[in-house]
Amino acid sequence: MLVMKSVFAKIPGVVVWAALSCSCAAIAPRDIASGPEASRQLAAMPAGRLLRYTEEREPCANRNPYRNAYFGDLHVHTSYSYDARPLGVTTLPSDAYRFARGGEITLPPYAEGGETKTVRRIGPPLDFAAVTDHSEFFGELALCADPDSAAYASRSCDAIRKGGPTAILVLVRGLSRDIPERSQDICGEDGRRCLDAARTYWERTREMAEAAYDRSSSCGFTSFVAYEHSATHDNNSYHRNVIFRNDQVPELPISTFEAPTDQELFDLLTAECLEGVAGCDVLSIPHSSNLSSGALFTAAVDGSDSGQGATVAAQRRNALEPIVEIFQHKGSAECFNGLPGILGGPDELCDMEELRRYYRGLPAEDNPPPFCGEGETGMGASLNAGCVSGNDFYRGILLTGLQTGRRLGANPYKFGVIGSTDTHLSMSGDIDERGWRGHTVSETDLGERLTPSPVHPIGLYTNPGGLAGVWAVENSRDALFEALKRREVFGTTGPRIKPRFFGGWNYADGACAAIAESGYAGGVPMGGDLPARPSGGAPRFIVAAERDQRSAPLLRLQVVKGWIDESDRAHYKVFDVAGDPDSVGSIDLDAGTWKGPGHESLCAVFEDPEFDPGQSSYYYMRAVEAPSLRWSWRQCLELPVDQRPAQCENSAPKVIRELAWASPIWYHPE
Repeated sequence: MLVMKSVFAKIPGVVVWAALSCSCAAIAPRDIASGPEASRQLAAMPAGRLLRYTEEREPCANRNPYRNAYFGDLHVHTSYSYDARPLGVTTLPSDAYRFARGGEITLPPYAEGGETKTVRRIGPPLDFAAVTDHSEFFGELALCADPDSAAYASRSCDAIRKGGPTAILVLVRGLSRDIPERSQDICGEDGRRCLDAARTYWERTREMAEAAYDRSSSCGFTSFVAYEHSATHDNNSYHRNVIFRNDQVPELPISTFEAPTDQELFDLLTAECLEGVAGCDVLSIPHSSNLSSGALFTAAVDGSDSGQGATVAAQRRNALEPIVEIFQHKGSAECFNGLPGILGGPDELCDMEELRRYYRGLPAEDNPPPFCGEGETGMGASLNAGCVSGNDFYRGILLTGLQTGRRLGANPYKFGVIGSTDTHLSMSGDIDERGWRGHTVSETDLGERLTPSPVHPIGLYTNPGGLAGVWAVENSRDALFEALKRREVFGTTGPRIKPRFFGGWNYADGACAAIAESGYAGGVPMGGDLPARPSGGAPRFIVAAERDQRSAPLLRLQVVKGWIDESDRAHYKVFDVAGDPDSVGSIDLDAGTWKGPGHESLCAVFEDPEFDPGQSSYYYMRAVEAPSLRWSWRQCLELPVDQRPAQCENSAPKVIRELAWASPIWYHPE
């Protein structure tokens, strides 16, 4: 039995008005006037006022003007991805959508001559999903699989059909160049052959997303047309998932070959979608920032950008890139203890599934990763090299956004937050620690899954990934997309925790008794800006969450504050606002049972005791579960001792804390 004690310093002046179990109603829309009559106005409002429809479909029977919580996965790969098919994946986007809805798919054999495995998802179906295959090699994969194509007999196509890591290298060798280049023996000198062939996979991607979309009044499942833009600068992650609102999309996805940088991607999305196709709307979701060595948000590192052009660019990014993926298979990107230039005490939860520390071996103190210097961009972060930048992590890039916003008058890094899986086995939302089957083909074998990789983010120190949570009026493309755009979203490490977060100035002590009504009538939900400050006073927040009944109980709720002082220095602080900050409990490592405090739901009204009206700041919420067993120990525990692979003896933690994050609420001095 492992005994665990969580010790948090008492913070003077924290006002916790109520902490209680709650029956949490859904969140109200943000486009209703505040005030005591807001709830009645909202309930009587016709559907057309709740969201803007861009497609024909039956009205949803489950429409809720106070908003429902929906869970999904916006980062899923199939055999249309260059790093999945060569390793043996044969499933299509239609299979990934079927798995998301609770159906069966087949996994490829791990060993030569092995039999495929039929698997069904563990846990309830998802509400929504997007297949985000890498767009860069749609044409190459199509040509090399077609015996009638002019490229079929080429040396590169032959290597691709043979599969394995060599096939992936053949495809990606041109991606890491300053100006990405396609393989000429497949695509021809001008690349046109591959562009033309890419239409086949893009059309099929659209068709399979449409076939999976439930347009009936039951609104049981929503699929999005999407892809991944997979730029790779100096072997750093520079990846973004591109999600379209509906089926009005460009003729081809915009890949790294057409748009090597984020600004070029934004240019082409504007020209070819927003301005080029009637009804087209789109957003970009960056991910794996923890493996980017400062490269993913390079403009944030360069402090020389100023003037009208920079302000317009910041506003455009803010509109096209409203959210970021905080958690997935490759670890947590929330925070990293000890980063230079960010003032704040250690946060024990920053180390939970933090891959860069695990990557270099445990304990991390024996081999810490280097930090990037001011303005430095490293190399090779996705291959266990390169420095760690403050802009690689969510808490840090939000602070950089406040600093940049002060200089430009527009915050380019005003991110809401989601989680997803990044599965490369088409297993949408496969996040259960007990039954997780891995991220790639090799990991479908438990021994391989438990083996740490020294240079690739696979194996022991990775995890099942997380889920995207959305508060929306209904489960339709328009409703979900609008929620994503306005940042009324949250992320989890897997469990279906439902966090609720509202900010205002005058919340009453009893606001937890009617969370949705009180929250909206008196302020804004997650993702919004605090309204104008009345004379005097500090902001108050309704902070609430419901547990996932299939997971561990809730232990506590926290508010993380970040702010910029008068000297432009970045700070953060973690406030415990509900639950059990000073708790002693134990988890039985042989049974996985927790003996200690736990809650079905928690709610508190929190007032910032250190508020300075002259400081730009953000506040986001974090819900923390009681300790539970990590997959790497849980799956070994389920086997008889004599059947456990030798890799069950390893250095990974046996215990984790599952988390949920609500998108921030921002305060701007007048």
